[in-house]
Amino acid sequence: MLTVIVLIVALISFMTMVFTYKPQAKYKNGMLFAVTLPDDVIVHPQILKIQDQFNKQFTSISVWLVVSLIPLILLHYLTPYQVIYFLLWMFVFFIVMVIPFRKAFRETLHLKRENEWFVGKKSVIQSDLRVARLKNQRSAPLWLFIIPLAMGIGNVLYVRGKEIELLGLISGGLVLTILFFFISLFMRRTKAKVYSMNSEVNVSLNQARRRSISYMWLIIAIVENIHFLLIYLLLNNENASMDGVWIAIISLFAVIPVGIIVAVYRKINALEKEVLEQDGKVIYSDDDEYWANGFTYHNPNDKSLFVTKRIGIGETINTATLFGKIFVGGVFGVAVAVIVGVSFMLLRSDMTSPVLTVTADHKVVINYPMYSFDFHIADIEQLTLVDEVPEGRKTNGEAMAKYSRGQFRLKELGNSRLYIFKNNPPYIRIKLKDSYIFYNEKNPLFTKQLFEHLKNQVQAD
Repeated sequence: MLTVIVLIVALISFMTMVFTYKPQAKYKNGMLFAVTLPDDVIVHPQILKIQDQFNKQFTSISVWLVVSLIPLILLHYLTPYQVIYFLLWMFVFFIVMVIPFRKAFRETLHLKRENEWFVGKKSVIQSDLRVARLKNQRSAPLWLFIIPLAMGIGNVLYVRGKEIELLGLISGGLVLTILFFFISLFMRRTKAKVYSMNSEVNVSLNQARRRSISYMWLIIAIVENIHFLLIYLLLNNENASMDGVWIAIISLFAVIPVGIIVAVYRKINALEKEVLEQDGKVIYSDDDEYWANGFTYHNPNDKSLFVTKRIGIGETINTATLFGKIFVGGVFGVAVAVIVGVSFMLLRSDMTSPVLTVTADHKVVINYPMYSFDFHIADIEQLTLVDEVPEGRKTNGEAMAKYSRGQFRLKELGNSRLYIFKNNPPYIRIKLKDSYIFYNEKNPLFTKQLFEHLKNQVQAD
């Protein structure tokens, strides 16, 4: 199952990069490879050569990245190493896939400067920007975020009274609501875009754009709170026949935000095209020097935090601002930390086994990184040796191909802690007041010896 999931993620990532960067080799809206160019230079021999080199290099890199997924499939039975390989592959993937575009952007920009193929007048653009920055009174009122905020708090309070171990999961909706609130707040300062020599057209289109985007983040915040509640309900579903229905619904809610974003930006683009076709006074802003790689915007003279992307949909960060620098550094730092941290934990888990001991003060202690647990011998209500562990779902732990460790919710038993090597009976089953514990050693003989030791301790207590 994990192999299928990571391959689907890789496929989605690959298709996203293809649909984002491949079309940049075609001249559209006055730009080629995110460089503004006059219409008459598109047939220039050097331009055609750059396009051909980009297509060949993009195809070659795509093929090699697909081939590099083969080890991911071969590591199917070595889950920790498969996850580590996938994380590293994704990190390399997002760096390597943009190399052809960055090279084409720089070569096109160099050719443009060398031949002085400049477009538009910066003085006109800067003057009109002042008009286009008029305050937008029609954006979604920020107080409307009270709706998803109340939903998120309600979800947390609902789960808090039932299962504290799932509190972190259900809090995801509340965290995303706060995040989307600040994104919506900052995007009201998005760099205004100059479309036309007509100031009224610029004002109306910028107002419409901000209005659509502000409502977009509000709706997504509401959807995500519902999404996290559905995930919680799936984890608590004890009717196996309904699993497929729950998974289908949750998968749908995972796709809805993407669909909303695409729909909103398509609506914005259609509106811009319709208005500008009627206006007939289109302006192409020639500010290529601020787009270092064609997709990275760095303009110290612009205080806007967000600017409209030249490629793809949405906005990008102005890396010349303090927040932009912190954001870029934070994203890179988090990516490295996640890869290193997850890799360390997976390797440690794969090389470390749980250890169950009974202390002198009659306490049972299970030592294992992150999921250690202890209880008193007197708390044991039932102690048995079984050959099977009921099916269930992980709520906070590790569920690998060879072992399961941490907190789970098992069918018919409910909340449980597993410290087991899978398909390796027997298992020690310990019933406490409100949960179960399953434990075994890799060697079945040691499991039986440990069971007898625990049994004697319980009888002696």
